[in-house]
Amino acid sequence: MKKKLLLVTFPVDFGSKTFEQRYIKLFENHLDLKVYRFVPDQFVPNQKYSNPLLRFSATIGRRLLGSIELQRQVRQANRESRNIVFQGVSPALFAYPAINRGTSCIVTDWTRKLYESIDARTMSPPWLTFIHKQVLNSQKYVIGLTDAVVEEISKDYGISHHKLRKSRLPFSVDLNVFVPSPIRDDGIVKILFVGGDFQRKGGDVLLDWFVKQDKPHLQMTMVTSHHPGDFKDVTIQTNVQYGETRHIELFKSHDIFVLPTKCDAYPSVVGEAACAGLAVLTTKNALGAPEIIQNGVNGYICDSQEALFNQLGMLVENKTLIESMKQSSRKIMEKNFALDLVLNDFMSCIFED
Repeated sequence: MKKKLLLVTFPVDFGSKTFEQRYIKLFENHLDLKVYRFVPDQFVPNQKYSNPLLRFSATIGRRLLGSIELQRQVRQANRESRNIVFQGVSPALFAYPAINRGTSCIVTDWTRKLYESIDARTMSPPWLTFIHKQVLNSQKYVIGLTDAVVEEISKDYGISHHKLRKSRLPFSVDLNVFVPSPIRDDGIVKILFVGGDFQRKGGDVLLDWFVKQDKPHLQMTMVTSHHPGDFKDVTIQTNVQYGETRHIELFKSHDIFVLPTKCDAYPSVVGEAACAGLAVLTTKNALGAPEIIQNGVNGYICDSQEALFNQLGMLVENKTLIESMKQSSRKIMEKNFALDLVLNDFMSCIFED
């Protein structure tokens, strides 16, 4: 008999929607799976509030109303002897009165406290940190997807180590979707950038760097929701959907994936690029990058955007190293993110007595 699971997702942005689909694909053929999407905001007309306080209050109000159905779903899962996994802290907070401490887990790649050192501003005031601490402590386990978030939850929320677990983000679907490109001998080096939030992801500074190079053997494609204009040897792609032919071919036809991000917890596109067999460059602000990138083997994690562009400038002149890194990326993903390995990680966390 299959083990029972209720997965409570919180797909409020593109990143969380991507994670939601990864979890569903991981569990759907191996568990008696039910999925509940806690996103009450999507069922309400999008109202524009000029006052941030009013906007925040309206959002919280709608989520409090939505929590009634969420708690009903959780209580039903408890009656069915289902274990529960919450995608992030927020849905667990709104389900708090219904939580069974022995069968409930949170899986997350970030918390508000995680970004405070990067942004140099307070994102979680003491009262909110206190509330999140209670929610985190109400779980059987808290599953972190990166070392950074596990360490931060322990330090800033005071969660004991016996409640903390580390697991890997499921990339097994990407291993099937993306096919590495064959070695090309045309002498061209093709750079790929993917990021909807163009400036936060560093698309603007990457574009500036590329334009200044003006090298005939360099080409770049930028996949984004923002069209920055027309530039020589730069192709802009918009409205690209995951898994469609255009998406797969973009990864297959490039050599280096570059993400000079200012702030990211676990940009899954880094893993997608590695699955596709690309060399991968990003900054230390992509906190999940160490799960994917081995410095000097399949790419580089750089201390700053400036350091990244220095490294990129040297790499684009070394086609032999690029090809070696591309092959290493795929091997690393096949070795570390195979379906059985990641599934076993999650199953042991969720169902361990």
